[in-house]
Amino acid sequence: MDVRDEIGARLDKLPPEVQEQVLRYVTSLAASPALVGEKGTTLRRFASFIDTDSVREMAQAIEEDCERIDAAQW
Repeated sequence: MDVRDEIGARLDKLPPEVQEQVLRYVTSLAASPALVGEKGTTLRRFASFIDTDSVREMAQAIEEDCERIDAAQW
């Protein structure tokens, strides 16, 4: 089963009001401009701007603090 068929099969099982939500969501996706990033070669010139110690500190902060969920904030 391809993606369209799978979406259609799952959509058919949803109540009409939820199908309308899905339609609005899909419409908003189609209206959003595509995200465009920079090529790595373009960014390469910035590679030496950050010193090694700073990179290590950032990596450590990411490891320690990111991907944690604070239930009190939800």
